[in-house]
Amino acid sequence: MSMTNTFTIQQISSDNNSYLYKLIGSIDAQADAILATLASVPANSYVLLDFSLVERVNSMGLSLLLKVFEDWERQKIRIEVQHLDRMVSMLFKITGLGRFIKTDGKTSDSANGTAVLSPQPPRHLETKAVSVSTPVAHDKLNFVASLQSGQQLTGWYLLNTYLQRRMKKAIHFEQTADTPNSNATDLLFARPFEASQMIIQHGFIPIMRPINETDEVVILTRADDDRELGSYNGVSVSTAAEGSFVYLLGRFLCDENGLDSTKFNFDFAGNEIKSLQSLIRKKCDLVFMLKKTFESLSSFSRNNVRKLDESQTNFACHLFCVAPHLQVEGELLADILIGMPNDEQGQQILEDIQVEGWIKPEAGELKMLQMVYNRYAV
Repeated sequence: MSMTNTFTIQQISSDNNSYLYKLIGSIDAQADAILATLASVPANSYVLLDFSLVERVNSMGLSLLLKVFEDWERQKIRIEVQHLDRMVSMLFKITGLGRFIKTDGKTSDSANGTAVLSPQPPRHLETKAVSVSTPVAHDKLNFVASLQSGQQLTGWYLLNTYLQRRMKKAIHFEQTADTPNSNATDLLFARPFEASQMIIQHGFIPIMRPINETDEVVILTRADDDRELGSYNGVSVSTAAEGSFVYLLGRFLCDENGLDSTKFNFDFAGNEIKSLQSLIRKKCDLVFMLKKTFESLSSFSRNNVRKLDESQTNFACHLFCVAPHLQVEGELLADILIGMPNDEQGQQILEDIQVEGWIKPEAGELKMLQMVYNRYAV
């Protein structure tokens, strides 16, 4: 199927206060005006949305759909969705919208009989207290990054020097595999859930995300293991960390393949390379790994493993954030990052860190990511 750049809604029927709509194309930020036309549905109706011709839904599209569903629920409109592909179905379940999925004449959070990781409804309407520590004056800014690939490390040191010169401020850079210390971090490039924690609990400000890049997961087994994914019931699984988007997404992929991920024996190795080593040494049967890490593996490592499945959710990404007391510096940093493709040195550094460029995250994208974080990681 070729990707279309337009989104349309076709009304199929409207009988006895029941409405059937077919959604066509990609549901993203550009779908806002078209989705707004659904506001004309009268109160106390029944609406069935057909997703059979939907090619892609990203986090911004989910946010827009959630707004429509919330408006309808306030008007006591009953909502069901049908014919979602596997990835869109996963996104609905991850974000708590799985209750709208129509299955054999009823809605369910567990289509196809698969397990649900967390049956609680999403807590997107809760107001969470933000614990912002009193800022500590530093002679230099502390820049902490959770890298997507070990091959990027030299590039990030070069980026640190690049930022120092343009911000006219001393900056200390360090890499971490753990959630950073909020009191000792000024600039932060973090994985989706780590960034969400720093935003929600410590008031960090998200300023940029990589262009055209989302965190996707691959599921790996050993090259000499010829089983299909659906045959790995109750096996041992290694991944970097429990409180990560990779862990969550890997479990959903397995559940959507008919496995019950609650029956797995999980080993949290601390980082993805240790997980890979555990797999190759036959200490586990499966590995959940960031797709970008897998693609950067040496030929030796890749020849020893086999990819069973991968996600295509277009949902979450690493975020560049600043501490809450650095709003002015954050604006300067955002301008510097956006301008990197415009000079030769910036272009080279982007190539070294394997980032196409930087763009400001949409409010809807952040809302959906924080919904998922609140639902599973808290």
